[in-house]
Amino acid sequence: MDQVVLGRTELKVSVVALGAGGPSRLGLRNGATEKQAIDLLRAAVDRGISIIDTAPVYGTEPVVGAALAGLRDRVVLSSKLRPTVPGSSYESTEFIEPAMVRESVEASLTALRTDRIEILHLHGVRPHQYAYCLEHLVPELLLLQEEGKIGFLGLTESFGVDTEREVMRQATEDGVWDVLMLGHNFINPSAEQLVLPKAQAKKLGVMCMYAVRGALATADGLRKLVEKLIAQGEVAGDALDPDEPLGFLLADSVARSYTEAAYRFCRHTSGIDVVMTGTGSLDHLEQNIEAIHAEPLPPEILKRLSNVFGRVRTATGDPV
Repeated sequence: MDQVVLGRTELKVSVVALGAGGPSRLGLRNGATEKQAIDLLRAAVDRGISIIDTAPVYGTEPVVGAALAGLRDRVVLSSKLRPTVPGSSYESTEFIEPAMVRESVEASLTALRTDRIEILHLHGVRPHQYAYCLEHLVPELLLLQEEGKIGFLGLTESFGVDTEREVMRQATEDGVWDVLMLGHNFINPSAEQLVLPKAQAKKLGVMCMYAVRGALATADGLRKLVEKLIAQGEVAGDALDPDEPLGFLLADSVARSYTEAAYRFCRHTSGIDVVMTGTGSLDHLEQNIEAIHAEPLPPEILKRLSNVFGRVRTATGDPV
């Protein structure tokens, strides 16, 4: 397993992060038992994965905590805190009070069966929420950091909603955040232009989410997504084969699958440290690990992807 230093945190972690959220949530959303999820997590650690991401809203913190019994010192934990009150929408301005920051972190520590969380992110912050987070919630996080209950401050964006990456762009300027978790894939590579150069210059750790979502894994999903982007004017109508728009990724043995191509694209994007993957299957996890460790896509393929999708801002890769 390749290792990387996560920006200025100096945490040495695997380039593959196992995400306990997303559509699968370690398989629990698709009928897996808690024991099966625990076995998957432990197998991931055995294979060298040393960073695991979860969140209270995923409902997977207790499973992660159970899985890491006896393995805790081999893993960097990443978890999250929503800035809005439980039950509110992600767009809400019903913000939590500063005192609730400690309550949430203490609850996460209990669920995770640990006394520290190496990276604590504010979760899915929208542009209209950022100022409140910075003024009212960050001071509480810094107190918890002083107490050793959290190691580093992170921030996750609302990918596809914050189309100009306002939150991530501001975060690179503020000197508060140590780690950014941002969306990035070959359909929407806008982070390369808007965020990653500054993040890299500031030595911020970057975790890549949305590397592969449902629409990026199949020819039919990609076709429907590209049709939508053409209709919205984000992709030129004559830029791709309408029947198999991303077929060039599989031609001439460039990649064995769209999923492999997607992971390779993200892994070798300058400025990205860690690529997140989520699954409920060990076989699938091993395939994803192999893809993330594969060589970069050829330069001519990267240029073609940039030419076609360089103006995309709204797509996340989720199915249409």
